[in-house]
Amino acid sequence: MNYINEVPLEDEKPSKWNRFFIFFIGIFLIILILSYFLISYPLFPILESLFESRISQDNKIILDNFSIIFKNDTYRELQELYYSNQSTEIAVCLIGEKKIDYFIYSLYSPETIEQSFDHVRFKSCTDDTLIILHSHPFRKCIASEQDLKMLNETKQSNNQSIIIIMCEPNRFSIYS
Repeated sequence: MNYINEVPLEDEKPSKWNRFFIFFIGIFLIILILSYFLISYPLFPILESLFESRISQDNKIILDNFSIIFKNDTYRELQELYYSNQSTEIAVCLIGEKKIDYFIYSLYSPETIEQSFDHVRFKSCTDDTLIILHSHPFRKCIASEQDLKMLNETKQSNNQSIIIIMCEPNRFSIYS
């Protein structure tokens, strides 16, 4: 035993309430830090986008029911457009034919009316357009309400049309 002025000192152990309080404060701080990252940074939309989208391989986007196959160097052209416009969204009209799969033989950019980092407004593609593609900000491949409205309008004139959202050089979400 230790003695100070001849009085024995007992080893003090933290009380159960002190340990509970420290544990509770620690859990609260962890939840507070996690909520900052989960709420302030758009983590959930990015995760949703990663699950919904597809990665292209060998100039193809393979889906469950069909594939989109880029011919005549169109995939390289599409990537060049994407890389040269990373600060703004782009719109591209893809021309081709649909058998079981979609075959893309050419593409062009329609006249752009308004363009920003997270928005693009453009004139309609021609009637022979099979796929309307536009980009979204990095890893945000989920179609907006406006995108789905455009799909419905496009389907009225060509029921084989689909819309593709491009959110990385090789990542796409397809809406049919």
